[in-house]
Amino acid sequence: MTDEPRPPDSPFWVEPDAVEGETLRLSPEESHHLLRVFRAAPGAPFEAVDGRGRSYQCVLLSAGRSGAVGRVVACREEAGELVAPLRVVTGMPSPAAAEELVGRAVPLGATQVVFYPAERAERWGATPARLARFGRIARAALKQCRRSRLPSIQFTETASEAIAAAPAGARYLADANGRPWSENASPGVSEGVALAVGPPGGLTGAERALFESAGYIRISLGPSRLTTQDAVSALLCLARERILASGPGRD
Repeated sequence: MTDEPRPPDSPFWVEPDAVEGETLRLSPEESHHLLRVFRAAPGAPFEAVDGRGRSYQCVLLSAGRSGAVGRVVACREEAGELVAPLRVVTGMPSPAAAEELVGRAVPLGATQVVFYPAERAERWGATPARLARFGRIARAALKQCRRSRLPSIQFTETASEAIAAAPAGARYLADANGRPWSENASPGVSEGVALAVGPPGGLTGAERALFESAGYIRISLGPSRLTTQDAVSALLCLARERILASGPGRD
């Protein structure tokens, strides 16, 4: 007995310039997943996202050598997105930890991740190959969590540049000597939230003062020591809840 084809359980990635009017064309790699893994035939429904805030409900039209072609039956703007941006500023951990951090931050709603070489951070270059890998990790996470806007991933030369790259109305800094989240005032989040975390070696006094001078409120995440990626995840969960509580979200 042959198993019935199963519908795709997550969207497919489509390049923005591959959408023309009421049709779109998937890349060979995405087409392979749709046609071979899910064994979709003409008429089968599927969803695609372009990373720029658009989610497309489609029906498969054809499956040629150049890729699967779908007819767009509906388009949703900002599907799966929070109503305010969530920005992350973090000292560089190891490359493997940075990849893990990006993979965690995307499902939690991060719209921007900015890495900078803190004084106690690891030093490694953002090579084209490494940037491409970060992009693949972010796209995979975006599809899995059903978001539609791809976060930006940036690397700056200094903490000051990182702070300037991630402006927001509310700003929080993970700090063991800070106060609990619940004891701090609740600034408005209409302009978004910026979250800062130090590298594995921690921030220096000068770096901490720099963030405070930029309006960052020091937040304690508890008595245990967290990795950089754990601290980012914890702060994102807290800020995400604040944004959700501020008003209705998007579908």
